[in-house]
Formats: sequence, C-alpha cells, structure tokens
Amino acid sequence: MDKEQQGSVESVGTKQQGSVGNEKSIWSEIFIWSLTALGIILVIIAIVMPFKIKNYYEPKIEKYKTIADLGTIGDFIGGTTVAFLTAASVVLLLATIIMQRKEIKISQQSIEELVKQTASSVKQAEEARKETQITNETMKKQQLETTFFNMLSLHHQIVNSIKTTEGYSGREAIENLKEIYENRILKKQYLLDNPTHLPGNWTEYAKEQYLDKILGNDDTINQEVLDEVYKDFHKDYGNDIGHYMRNNYRIVKFIVNNVANDKSEQEKIKKETGREPIIDDKRYYFGMLRSQWSNAEFELILINSLYTENRKFKELILKHDVLDMEETKDKQTSSKVFKLKESMKNFRAYRKLIEVSK
Repeated sequence: MDKEQQGSVESVGTKQQGSVGNEKSIWSEIFIWSLTALGIILVIIAIVMPFKIKNYYEPKIEKYKTIADLGTIGDFIGGTTVAFLTAASVVLLLATIIMQRKEIKISQQSIEELVKQTASSVKQAEEARKETQITNETMKKQQLETTFFNMLSLHHQIVNSIKTTEGYSGREAIENLKEIYENRILKKQYLLDNPTHLPGNWTEYAKEQYLDKILGNDDTINQEVLDEVYKDFHKDYGNDIGHYMRNNYRIVKFIVNNVANDKSEQEKIKKETGREPIIDDKRYYFGMLRSQWSNAEFELILINSLYTENRKFKELILKHDVLDMEETKDKQTSSKVFKLKESMKNFRAYRKLIEVSK
C-alpha cells in the first residue's frame, strides 16, 4: 500500500469515527433534553396537582366551608406531590450529571486537541530549528571554503613572487633555497667532524661524498646545529621566503581553528578561541594544502617548523599530522608518540627532532 492509499484509508477511518461520534452526540443531546423536559413536566404536575385535587373534591365533601375541610385529602396530596418533586429532582439531577459529563468530555477532547497541536507545533519548531541549523552549517562551510581557497590562491601568488639574488623565481627559487640550506647544513656537519680540513670545491664534494652520509642516515642532525644553520639561512634569505612560511602557518592555523572532526572537538575549539568551527574532516583541508606544495616546499616547511623559534608551527604539524608523516601511535603507553613513516626517507636525519611525545 503506497502513501496515497494509506492516507485515503486513514481519511475514511477518520470520517467514519467522526460520523459515529456525531451520532452519539445527537442521541446524547436528545436524552438530556428528554430528561430535562420530563423533570419540568413533573415539577409542573407537582405545582398544578393541589389545585386540581381541590377542584375535584370540593363538590364531593358534605358541609364544605373552608380548605381546612380538605385536611385528610391534603395529606394524601402532599405525599403524592412530594413524590413528583422528588422524581423531578432526581430526573433533573441526572440530566445535570449527564450534561456535566458531556462538558467534561468536551473539555478533555479540547485539551487533547490542544496537546496534539502543541506537540505538532513543537515538532514543527524542532524541524525548523534543524533546517535552520543545517542551513547555517552549509553557509558556514561555504564561507570557510571560500576563505580557504582564497588563501590557497594567495599562496600561489606568493610562490610566483619569490625571487632570489641568484636569479631564480617561483618554485625554482624555492628549489634553489632548499639546496642552499642543505649545502650549509652539510658544511656545518662536515666541519664538526673535520674541524681542521675543508675541501676546496665544497659544493661538488658535498653532493658526491657527504650528502648520503648526513641526510641518508638516522639522527645525524641535532637541534643545536639546525638552529645555528637555519638562523643564518633565515638572516640571509628571510626577506625572500619569510612571508611564504608565515602564510603557510596562517593557513594551517586557520584549518585548526575552524574545522573540527566531531562535536566534542567543536565545543573545545569554541571554548578556547570563541570561534564557531564546522564539523568536517581536517585531513581533507590539510591534504588540499599539501597538494599545492612541491617536494622542495614540503622539505623547507618541515625544516622551518623544526627551528626552535618556530616551535608553535612544529606543535601544530605534529599534533594534527599536517604533513601526513605519522606512522603509528604507541599503544603500550597512555601518551601519544609521533613516529615518522619509513617512507619519509628524506627526513631520517631529523628523526629525533620529529619523533616526540605529544
């Protein structure tokens, strides 16, 4: 049975119930009015009866002078009149009780209808609230995505505007800056290992001999060396790439503060920041951001976050796995541990700076 047929059957049932109810109501009204009429008639009979009896018996009583001569008959009439009055009282009381019951039933029906209407209004209000909430969530998501993609557009503009003193621009400039940083970190590490000797043609030597030794092995770079090298690197090239790094940090911060994975996280963010985040998948937005980066950008962003002065960026990256580097979580302890994926071979030298308890 489809919805239209079901609705038709329900409508017919409702009409039949209404018809039966109307018939009962009509018979109830007739019964009440009949009892009322009977009670009135009995009252009238009780009032008229003494006069009728008096007129009937006056001619039949010898030596009738006053109404006192009807004393015996009066006692009889009184007894019969009281019976009529009592009967009338009972009948009228019964009619009153029936009317009151009917009125109470009507009141109950009115209350039930009011309750139904109230429940229906509450349901409609709840549905309207849900629809409004869905609309608001949709609008907030559209606004967030508009802002997010505008930030990605700005990201591309910044990338294209990057220029170095070596004559590179755009992503080629970022690739060149990555090579400059690597050359400096390798030279620093080599001098620590060989303080009295430095090859004349250092660049070629680093590429051929020292690159794999340092960047191809685990834990070869410590925090002190990275901070020293990156500080000098930022001093020389901060004007070229500083705004690029800050923009990436703001994009990550924007996602963290405006997207929650579930209701509890949404409430937490709202309490901490006062913002109204949407419930969505953060990984989607981080994935969209990563897809804008070249390999050189990816590496420089991570190295920038490992610099001690940029620890806030590092905390965000590790907490939310912004760079998608986390392998597993330590199930043996209650604390969470960030473990680098084995596929992230380019960052083996920085492993001990990345794998930290969260």
